[in-house]
Amino acid sequence: MKNLKILFTALLLLCCVGMAKAHYFEAGGIYYNILSSTDNSVEVTYKGYYCDSYNNEYTDYVVIPESVTYDGTTYCVTSIGSLAFQGCYGLTSITIPNSVTSIGDYAFSECSGLTCIEIGNSVTSIGETAFYGCSGLTSVVIPNSVTSIGGQAFRDCSGLTSVAIGNGVTSIGGWAFAYCTGLTSITIPNSVTSIGSGAFSECTGLTSITIPNSVTSIGDYAFRVCSGLTSVVIGNGVTSIGEDAFRGCTGLTSVVIGNGVTSIGERAFDGCYRLKTVINFSNLAFSEGSEECGSVACYADKVIYAPNGSIESDYVWYKNNNKNILACYLGNAKEITLPADYKGENYTIGADAFKGNTTITSVVIPNSVTSIGNYAFNGCTSLKELRIEDGESTLSLGYNTYNSSNTTSKGLFYDCPLETLYLGRNLSYNTNYSYECSPFCNIETLANVTIGNSVTSIGEYAFYNYTGLTSITIPNSVTSIGSSAFQGCTGLTSITIPNSVTSIGNGAFWNCTGLTSITIPNSVTSIGSYAFDGCTGLTSITIPNSVTSIGSYAFDGCTGLTSITIPNSVTSIENSAFYNCTGLTSITIPNSVTSIGNNAFACCTGLTSITIPNSVTSIGGWAFRGCTRLTSITIPNSVTSIGNGAFEDCTGLTSITIPNSVTSIGSYAFYNCTGLTSIEIPNSVTSIEDHAFARCTGLTSVVIGNGVTSIGEYAFYICTGLT
Repeated sequence: MKNLKILFTALLLLCCVGMAKAHYFEAGGIYYNILSSTDNSVEVTYKGYYCDSYNNEYTDYVVIPESVTYDGTTYCVTSIGSLAFQGCYGLTSITIPNSVTSIGDYAFSECSGLTCIEIGNSVTSIGETAFYGCSGLTSVVIPNSVTSIGGQAFRDCSGLTSVAIGNGVTSIGGWAFAYCTGLTSITIPNSVTSIGSGAFSECTGLTSITIPNSVTSIGDYAFRVCSGLTSVVIGNGVTSIGEDAFRGCTGLTSVVIGNGVTSIGERAFDGCYRLKTVINFSNLAFSEGSEECGSVACYADKVIYAPNGSIESDYVWYKNNNKNILACYLGNAKEITLPADYKGENYTIGADAFKGNTTITSVVIPNSVTSIGNYAFNGCTSLKELRIEDGESTLSLGYNTYNSSNTTSKGLFYDCPLETLYLGRNLSYNTNYSYECSPFCNIETLANVTIGNSVTSIGEYAFYNYTGLTSITIPNSVTSIGSSAFQGCTGLTSITIPNSVTSIGNGAFWNCTGLTSITIPNSVTSIGSYAFDGCTGLTSITIPNSVTSIGSYAFDGCTGLTSITIPNSVTSIENSAFYNCTGLTSITIPNSVTSIGNNAFACCTGLTSITIPNSVTSIGGWAFRGCTRLTSITIPNSVTSIGNGAFEDCTGLTSITIPNSVTSIGSYAFYNCTGLTSIEIPNSVTSIEDHAFARCTGLTSVVIGNGVTSIGEYAFYICTGLT
């Protein structure tokens, strides 16, 4: 405090050199400066010159008016200027009107006689050191209009016993209430996002504090030497606790650390020797004497480690147990059933909870568990049975590895030779395939899976690469099957999809080579891309009338598929939908379809006939490329364009009729159609692109319509039979 006065005196001496006048006019014993002649606004200041700011011209009770008239002009009083009442020891009370929007720096600094102040509802900011050393103040109400409390604003207000902070305040400046030794309680509103360094340092009268979820950071020294504090609750919004934040809080017995905290500064709890219980909802792993956690575990008898939940009784982490273990007293139990409920609260299985326990054979997860941390079952090499009990809430699961260089994805139970799984709840997990995929992916031993009636969706990669899975029943509660849900389940031979399912995700049954039949219910509206890609054992499939689109590569490589019925509800057949379905011999495209995508039926070498309806307007690029057994095809009058390579390498094609609707023939459209003998290009066609009929060696005659304006390069290249 002495150093601050010396600095302040030095500044005043510098000001005296210029002898700048502090006020412009006086009215009713109050001095004013004109801020703007445009909107006629003034600020309250002090008498005389800057170096006279300690002349104590204001005394007793001062009421500042909303407006003042001088020299025939009425001015609005909008602010209390810097140093306006600084050092006015005789000032006892003051009323600030609603017209004032700001209180300047040092405005009431060292007004030790000030016992009462009314701050108007229009004030938005309280400047730095504004009420510094106002030791006579006992209570302050900061209105909702105020958004920031400046640094040291109420520092050394030793008589202050209560402060009401308005809901508009977002930041409490550094040392704002430091050394307010009489302050016994304070409520920090949900609007506050940061508590500055030393904000409540040495407020020895404070007994408890709750930091709301809105606060994201607690500054260095924020509650240092608050020796009267017995309990602290740190909200979930706080991510960092500064250095020495609670250092020397010798009365502190319990601390609750919210789940958002990612860092605790050095010495944050140093000297809190009465601290007995720490409830840690964060993911920080406390170890005794750790500087990372500010020695918070050095003094505590008990640390309850429960990220995102709460644990009590024996499910705690005690001093000197330097592992992140939730169930540390279960020892080498072979079967573990966690408590279904404790005081009606949900809880978490922490990271590493059962890591390395090689004796566990069976685990039951109750519906009270909300999440399971990373590596929780890492190395549980005897765990064969897992039961996740039915429940409405979603269970969040961590991962077992997170290394982008890994060639094999590892889910939470990767190390466990699971044979039986009961899944009674929806799961939430990271589905980044490059890292973890699903919690159960790549477990080849899993053969028995039961899905409970509470499950509404089968997530992405849910049963990815379960090569031992032979059958599964999906209950009627399920509405969606996620992307790659059963991808790589090569042992799966049959599956029944219930009527509740409305969508089958991308790659849902990709490479299920053992799947021979599947029934898609009428509830399904879309079949995703790659949904049945590589299902080489699939021989037939019926697509219901509810389906409107068949995704890209949906049946790509289904070489065993001999027949398929496409219903009238389908409007589009996407790119490569039936690519390389070599067993297909014929197909009927319904009138509802308007477009045939690129490569839609490419390499269907067994296809001998196909009917294209009048609804189709475009045939995509390479749509029928390599359909070598296709002998004839009729293109309807609705088609306006034949895509690039549409019939490339259709060597069995002997004739084709191009209707008057077609305006363009794409590049390589009929490339290497060696069976074609003649072709007539209608008057509607305006362009024949590059290589369109190249290598059609059987072609003997061509009639080109009078609408053609351009013929591309090599359009009839090596048509050696053309005479």
